[in-house]
Amino acid sequence: MTVERVATLLAYAAPKGLLITRDELAGWLLGLTAYNDAGRAFWIEAFGGRPYRVERVKSPEPIIVPRLAVAVSGSTQPEKLAEMFAGPDDGLLGRFIWSWPEPPPFRLSRTTPGIAWAIEALDRLRLLDLAPDDKGEMKPINVPLVEPAITMMERFGQDMQAAQQEAGGLLRSAYGKARGIALRLSIVLEYLWWCGRDGYEPPPSSISENALAAAIDMVADYFMPMAMRVYGDAAATKAERAAATLARWIMKAKPDTVHVRTLQRTVRLPGLNTAEAIHAAADGPMV
Repeated sequence: MTVERVATLLAYAAPKGLLITRDELAGWLLGLTAYNDAGRAFWIEAFGGRPYRVERVKSPEPIIVPRLAVAVSGSTQPEKLAEMFAGPDDGLLGRFIWSWPEPPPFRLSRTTPGIAWAIEALDRLRLLDLAPDDKGEMKPINVPLVEPAITMMERFGQDMQAAQQEAGGLLRSAYGKARGIALRLSIVLEYLWWCGRDGYEPPPSSISENALAAAIDMVADYFMPMAMRVYGDAAATKAERAAATLARWIMKAKPDTVHVRTLQRTVRLPGLNTAEAIHAAADGPMV
């Protein structure tokens, strides 16, 4: 989807914002400037949700976006991280919440999902609308932190600031965005809790301590360690990643002996499909 298309939708059809889902984030990230040199700048600004002006080549009239609010969700393969993260850090990657969990054991569900309940609950979110201001213009509704949560937010921001000073590269940018991401997650949690409750109570008018505390725990104890893993793998060389793949398999399988032919024909580890690659990984640095 081009910058002009996204801007048009936000300006005329989707004033509350958009969600873009991509099966392959690498192709999206690497092609941001394919049709518009300002593509990356556009998506960096989308994190803030502020007004934005898009100039058009084929029209003298620009597109005026009242609120550039777009969420992007997707996935990619670990092998593509280094290519995705190449080049100078302009802050775009630090705006993502990265996750690289260990795959859970495959199991078939034996419980029918509560689809009807989920649709009814999420419809409550969909029906939320903008509110008129003093001039009658439709604007987003401010949902502030409760007073005790402000102190909690300050402490967390200071912790992330201290961690940022000790970090380097892309991880430094991730720490810089951590407090903003925690704040965003807190209002998401507050509204998810609300829409999942029974009854017809009005939507939340403030963010509670519980919502902010849960969001801070998610960022500090899960998402920042995930960012370390993602950025750390991107910085590793191909040989180091191959050695790490082999080492993880050995630690998990605990074989008495390791045969190249077995690895090739039976185990089939990613990136280790030739005898030369397996020998290089075995002789390389274990990370």
